[in-house]
Parts: sequence; structure tokens; C-alpha cells
Amino acid sequence: MFQEIYNDIQAKMQQQIQEKFGLSADQTTQSTNVLLDNFKKFFSEDLMAGGMAGLKDIMSNGISDIKNNPTMQTLRENIVNDLVNKVGLAEETAQKVRDFSLTEVFDKLKTEFLDENGKPDFSKIMSKINMADFQGKAQEMMGKMGMDFGKLFGK
Repeated sequence: MFQEIYNDIQAKMQQQIQEKFGLSADQTTQSTNVLLDNFKKFFSEDLMAGGMAGLKDIMSNGISDIKNNPTMQTLRENIVNDLVNKVGLAEETAQKVRDFSLTEVFDKLKTEFLDENGKPDFSKIMSKINMADFQGKAQEMMGKMGMDFGKLFGK
């Protein structure tokens, strides 16, 4: 589900980052890889570690106020640190690349998942879910919790 969105965002961001900030092709590729790795980690690990509270916070006001949202602070710091330490960008450039990239990613997520009022659009969300993957993840989660629904229903 997210991989297609990331691929689309990555292609768009690479072109714009290189043009806007004058990075080399290698720095641009490394930068977008760092950015997307941080986003993936944020959505799959960091945000879920706080339960639904962090996700609810992001959905209620985080997308419209990404610079001031406390849930986003760790993501913002990690991106700058990685751009400086892994890609070799100056801190000022790293901050500009991060701010531009956050805006691009969250604008894309708004388009993909929210309605015109900024609320989650269930039909958009469901259209992005691969049901076979979803079923597999649900079965895996239930197995980890020790649930066997076959036994529960006498099958």
C-alpha cells in the first residue's frame, strides 16, 4: 500500500530537491532514501509505539501543522541528523530539505487518505489496502496474541 505512494513521492522529490537545493545526483538519491527510510520507520514503528494516540494526533492536526506538532518532533530531528551525518549536507541545507520533504510527503498523504474537509476518507483508505496482505498481517497478529479462532468457533 505505502510502497506505491513512497515510489511516487520519491521520484517527484528527487527532481525537486536537486533543482531547489543544488544537490548532486548522488546526494539527492541519498537524501530521498534517508527521508523515506525515516518516514517508513516513523509510520511503522515510532507512531505505532504510542498506540493510537499518536496516529489520532497526526490525523487531527499533525498534517496541517507538521512543524509544531510534538508527535512529529522526533521525525524532524532524525531526518536532519541523518541528512547531516549520512549524506553530508550542511545543517541549514538539511533543515530546508527536511521541511520541503515533510510538506511534500504530507500533502501526498492528505490527497491519498483524506477527504476535502481533512478527515480520513474510509473509501480512499480501503482502496489502498491489499486485502491479502491485510489478512496475512491480521492472522500473524492473532497468532502472536495466541488466538486460534478455529478453536473459538469449534472448527
